[in-house]
Amino acid sequence: MQIKKLIKITVASLLVLSMAVVLFACKQNKTQIDEEGKLPNQEENLRYYFQQGYRTNWGIIRGDAEKWIVDRETGLILMLAPLVSEPDEKGSPIPVKTIGGDGTESFTAIEGVEYAVYFHNGEGITMTTSRNDVVGWLQDPDSPFYFNNKHYIGAPRETFLQKGESTIFTAKYSKLQFTTVSYTFTRDGEDWQGVYNIVMNGTEYFIVTFEAKSSLYNEYYEEYSETIGDFRKRGWETSDVG
Repeated sequence: MQIKKLIKITVASLLVLSMAVVLFACKQNKTQIDEEGKLPNQEENLRYYFQQGYRTNWGIIRGDAEKWIVDRETGLILMLAPLVSEPDEKGSPIPVKTIGGDGTESFTAIEGVEYAVYFHNGEGITMTTSRNDVVGWLQDPDSPFYFNNKHYIGAPRETFLQKGESTIFTAKYSKLQFTTVSYTFTRDGEDWQGVYNIVMNGTEYFIVTFEAKSSLYNEYYEEYSETIGDFRKRGWETSDVG
């Protein structure tokens, strides 16, 4: 009886240990941030003085090769999205390549998840303009800088609604102070959730957004957190000036 009991205890212990190993492996594969807090891919834009890291299973969906602004009306300078991926032998997500008839490779973005960086050129801002002033403009429907009418992809959001009040948080790697506002909206009849983040840059500012269909928002929120954690302002000769 004692031997059977010992066997049961041993088997149970091995099961617990194996589950712990699996959970640890999953946790290890979940993040792609290195010891310095950087993501594997780095997009540098020295025209607008910023650098953005992103995961190997994400890609640039909109971005100008010469680093110019992509959409001058909305201020869009970069758009990222997760790509359709398959796990490799280690379980890490690898984007699925599509080979066209001309031999060129392409990737497919997951529909309904968007990360965008917008730039405001300083119009209306003086040296005495505060972060609260900017937040007020972005939240005021009568302001020419109203977020929902200014910074969008494709068309302004439908039934746009802000949730709660603005909060301040510090990004993981760049240690930049962001003002963050969450909101909900509809697009083509579907429910979406979003968050926009303001970071000042002298008399200019960046708006970093994460928007996703409500069914995908929580699934990709942690990857978004990693991505904005590796957003940095750049200077003439050095990275991480902010």
